Amino acid sequence: MHLHKAAAASATIVLGGVLILAPAVSRAGDWPGWRGPLGTGCTVEKDLPLAWNGKTGQGILWKVSLQGTTGHSSPIVWGDRVFITTAAKQTGQQEQRKEIPEHHIACYQAGDGKLLWNTRIPQGGFQEGYAIYAVPTPATDGKAVYAWFGSGVICAVDFQGKLLWRHERPGPFNLNPGLCASPILYQDTLILPCDQGGGRGFLQCLDKQTGQIRWEQKRTKAGCCNTTPLVAKVKGKPQMILAASEELQGLDPASGEPIWWCKTPGFGQSPITAQGLVYTSKGGNEPAMLVDPAGEGDLAKTHVKWKLPKMPGDYSSAVIAGQYVYFAQKEGVVGCLKVSSGETVFAERLDGVSKLASPIATADGRVYFVSTGKSYVLKAGPKPEVLGGGDLQGWGNGSSPAVSSGRIFVRDFEFLWCLGKK
Repeated sequence: MHLHKAAAASATIVLGGVLILAPAVSRAGDWPGWRGPLGTGCTVEKDLPLAWNGKTGQGILWKVSLQGTTGHSSPIVWGDRVFITTAAKQTGQQEQRKEIPEHHIACYQAGDGKLLWNTRIPQGGFQEGYAIYAVPTPATDGKAVYAWFGSGVICAVDFQGKLLWRHERPGPFNLNPGLCASPILYQDTLILPCDQGGGRGFLQCLDKQTGQIRWEQKRTKAGCCNTTPLVAKVKGKPQMILAASEELQGLDPASGEPIWWCKTPGFGQSPITAQGLVYTSKGGNEPAMLVDPAGEGDLAKTHVKWKLPKMPGDYSSAVIAGQYVYFAQKEGVVGCLKVSSGETVFAERLDGVSKLASPIATADGRVYFVSTGKSYVLKAGPKPEVLGGGDLQGWGNGSSPAVSSGRIFVRDFEFLWCLGKK
């Protein structure tokens, strides 16, 4: 089970020895896709807000209503624009009739939350068993917004909301729970990861101008997996690093052929990189490991720096800040490991912190666990020192926050919030 590929990036950013290829021409202050410009949850931002309160309005620059919609996708930001995807909220009768809800891409003004446009995307024909249709986070290159919806539709709209192209990947899909992995941009292409059961997995590369298929890799041996890959430069050449159902993989973005693989029983968190190494975990008391990607073939016996047989955690992905890995261990608990050894540094109870909160690490040594419920800001380091946080008193779905120009953007089914210093 080895496959896949990617496309290009015009900027590189050094992160602990691995050159991360930033999508398109992403600028400081933009958050163009899943987990930011690097795909790792790290940002060059500093001095983000430390306190907010949904009841008093402290630290809330604006919020806009999303009622009548659903969506676990995260916001993305380019310049003065914030983009989200949504699906219409279904009634029980609509679900019973297997009606597929409307899909939308919406654009808001970053400064004040003004709705600039809301484009309906004709839905596809695949019905999600869990009625989740807006889970993958969209991506942007500053010219268009690319979105992948649960009914099998992939599309692009321009910055005025005009539909540029739309294509449907026909089912049936064999997913758990649905289309969840986010598309990534690389050079002039868009990559759709879709590992699923029944030998139906695939990795598809589309021309971002037209949506036409450039190539496709079948992933017949992959099982269901909802992780999003990232592209990094290893030994001077780009690799797409993907945590698959039973392997961590490094793939050639020019051909989709495997460069290396490392077998392990299952993954559920998107990979991250630091210090020239790759970390990933499934959580749920299954393995986590740190791998040196500078090899070829099967790296299980030669390039694994450490492996933990049972790692707590569940639905969120981790972040690396300095010498430490931070993650939501379970509801109300955050964990920390040493990058060098995998040794547990702490498991700290923080009342109400969401197990869905994928943390963000800032350039000034802070780690943000942000959701629309209770949130915490920690000082990066070996002690769980709380610097701030807040409670938006929201529902707290599976969205990760976006960070841009000193502000934090986070959403659930009811509202999109902008947090910042007034």
